[in-house]
Amino acid sequence: MINELLVNLVNTVLGTSKRTARGNQAYHCPFCNHHKPKLEINFTENKKGHNPWHCWVCGKKGKTIKGLFKLLKAPSDKFIELGKLVKTGSQVEEVVVQNVVELPKEFKQILGSTDLKARQAYNYLKNRNVTDDDIIKYNIGYCDFGRYNNMVIIPSYDKDGSLNYFTGRSL
Repeated sequence: MINELLVNLVNTVLGTSKRTARGNQAYHCPFCNHHKPKLEINFTENKKGHNPWHCWVCGKKGKTIKGLFKLLKAPSDKFIELGKLVKTGSQVEEVVVQNVVELPKEFKQILGSTDLKARQAYNYLKNRNVTDDDIIKYNIGYCDFGRYNNMVIIPSYDKDGSLNYFTGRSL
């Protein structure tokens, strides 16, 4: 059974929602700002008493609404109201955030390629004072078909060497 008071509380934090299947509500994701409501929250508690949530675009997800509120840095009065509406018991709540970013499938290395697009990408970077060492160090590449066709791809990595985003520039 859906707790309408809980839905109303989440609406005050995330904005209006759209009903979807099986007790879920869809919201505009505050993490990826997608133009469609892709963040789904299940308002029917599972066996563990959790209300899992997941964004179908950026991949952020978690087990509880409390965890979502923590990530959003919701006002403290919303946490107090949430505590009254959700039974947490003695369970330890865990926030699971997963953000999977991958380079496009059509990504290719610039250096060592004799392809016309690779030469165009190389010249684009050279005109912007990007050195061969920079291309190697930052794993800069290009795409010659697909969504990122005719684009230089510039990845960004976190301190652990995991890809956290990339940007594309048209040739």
